[in-house]
Amino acid sequence: MLDPNYIVGFVDGEGCFSITINRNSTMHRPEVRLVFEIELEEDDGPILRSIQEVIDCGNIYRFVYKRFPHWKPHYKYKVSNFKDIYGKVIPFFRKYPLQAKKKFSFEKFCQAAELIKEKKHLTLEGVERIKKIRHKDSLDALDAHVQWGVAKNY
Repeated sequence: MLDPNYIVGFVDGEGCFSITINRNSTMHRPEVRLVFEIELEEDDGPILRSIQEVIDCGNIYRFVYKRFPHWKPHYKYKVSNFKDIYGKVIPFFRKYPLQAKKKFSFEKFCQAAELIKEKKHLTLEGVERIKKIRHKDSLDALDAHVQWGVAKNY
């Protein structure tokens, strides 16, 4: 079993906490989703399985990028189920806090999770609040799938 502090350091370097807001043609409001993921080259796949075992949720996917033949195959550990995000991922990183710049993206991720838990994402006003959380201090604010990790300017 991996040491949780090792996982924290690993996620500080390689992890991603993202807030996605997508248009949904069947709904009259955008769809908000939270995603926690780590993507690594294939030879690092075993570490993702160990992280998945400790956090106790999520799936691992294998990707071969045929469009980019010089890229090696990759594995992605991904958690997008809200129950797992709120009940396992967030408690894990609250118990074992991130130490580097990912802690800022994690804080925003948690703020959005609270709004989703309160069902605020089901209103246009709530989606706007989540957009403000997502874009605050982001250099990538025009990206539809914002991946956090931008350091604050001091």
